[in-house]
Amino acid sequence: MAKAASPKKLKLFNHDETPVLLFFFLASLSVILMSLDNKFYWNASIRDYGNIIHIPIQSLINFPERTKERFDFYFSKQEKLINTIDELENKINVNDINLQNLELLKNENANLRKLLNLKEIVRQDIQIAEIILPNHINGKAQIFIDKGSNQNIDVGSAVMNHRGLIGQVIHVENNTSKIMSTNSNQFAVSAVTNQGLINTVIFGTGQINLEIQRLPMYEKIKVGDVFLTSGLDSIYPKGIKIGKVTQIIATKNDQFKKIIITPFSDPKAYSQVMIIKND
Repeated sequence: MAKAASPKKLKLFNHDETPVLLFFFLASLSVILMSLDNKFYWNASIRDYGNIIHIPIQSLINFPERTKERFDFYFSKQEKLINTIDELENKINVNDINLQNLELLKNENANLRKLLNLKEIVRQDIQIAEIILPNHINGKAQIFIDKGSNQNIDVGSAVMNHRGLIGQVIHVENNTSKIMSTNSNQFAVSAVTNQGLINTVIFGTGQINLEIQRLPMYEKIKVGDVFLTSGLDSIYPKGIKIGKVTQIIATKNDQFKKIIITPFSDPKAYSQVMIIKND
């Protein structure tokens, strides 16, 4: 049979001798020190000297935490600054796009007003259209407008803008038409100088410039002279600007000279054009 555990005795009272003398000594020393501190402010001096040691130690201990806080603050500021810059750049881009759209609308309105003024001058049945697909196929410029047979556009109709002659309608669909531009190597137009002294035919070259291939040497012409449609071909109304003379070239045959003409308008430079219906 297991032996019963003896009950644990509680020590309610301490009968050991207490250091009374030490207690009174320490209490007296405390009173003396407080009195001296009150009179000579020793404790303040001790605290000052203690702070000299304590503050650097405390700063050293707190340095990692403060460094982390500063880095967090710096990077948060950097992130906010980057976000602000991105927002401002986006606003600038949007404003630039809006400004370009406004400028485009302004230019288109100005061109449309010029076309309407030309309509009053031409006084023929015309239709205002817009270029929708300037392109190149096999190296040849292809220009399409947003008007066709549904808008009574006919093959052979002359095409111009406010700067001058663009070309001629050569193919018509229901709502689109194809334009042969003046710089096509298949293009030709009867022309006259603005002084009315020279009647000739101007040809496209497939390049930017047009040309008179064989102008008689006796014809007086100079760089800067302007050519207009003469109306003799019954396709283009008389008086539409074609281009100006930029070069006069001698040929192998001394009876003729070649004339290089720069058109007043690139066919694809302006979106709005005017179709002059062919009777």
